[in-house]
Amino acid sequence: MGAFGFAYEMELSTKPEKHIGSAQVWEQATDALRQALEKQGINFKIDAGGGAFYGPKIDIKITDAIGRKWQCGTVQVDMNLPARFALSYTNEQSLEEQPVMIHRAILGSFERFIAILTEHYGGNFPFFIAPVQIALVPVSQDQLEYALALKDQLVDLGLFVQVVHRNETLSKRIRTLEKQKVPLIGVIGAQEVQDRSLAIRDRALGKQYSMKMEALINMVKGKMQEVSF
Repeated sequence: MGAFGFAYEMELSTKPEKHIGSAQVWEQATDALRQALEKQGINFKIDAGGGAFYGPKIDIKITDAIGRKWQCGTVQVDMNLPARFALSYTNEQSLEEQPVMIHRAILGSFERFIAILTEHYGGNFPFFIAPVQIALVPVSQDQLEYALALKDQLVDLGLFVQVVHRNETLSKRIRTLEKQKVPLIGVIGAQEVQDRSLAIRDRALGKQYSMKMEALINMVKGKMQEVSF
């Protein structure tokens, strides 16, 4: 969750009142998760009785913009269902062995996570997950061809790009994009076409500056590579 800037905490959720399987199997599975957390040096709390009916789990709970906690990611060790379904595989010694199932959810409910994320950022998404990362605004139709050619280059890099050339004043188009919290707005006039550049409005920095097209491409490549999950 570090990539999104969330505060989070880990919990080891143990055997609930209603469960399947023997106490010995539950103890073995719970110890495996505890050892995994300790080996990684992760601080965690115990959620007594919070496990799934078939096995214990590690819950990752994030804190949203108004202090509520949500359980999103989870890792569950399941030694009971493989036994109930009589699952087996052939090991290196050509002997049949019962597998251990690991249930893993990265974000939990994706729709709920997006809602939490939207509240967390107040709609002002960081560059790497913004629905529109760069908006190109040609001053007139004379600059449209240049804007479309630049859009194609940026889209080829995997970016979400929009060319805004509707029949409105330049100031109104820019104001609308700023309200939509687009991270980078590139205004293109006659001088920019001549110089193969853009007049950038950078939301994160709160600055305006001019940038060559090649420099912009290198900059956005860097922005995408900064994210580490």
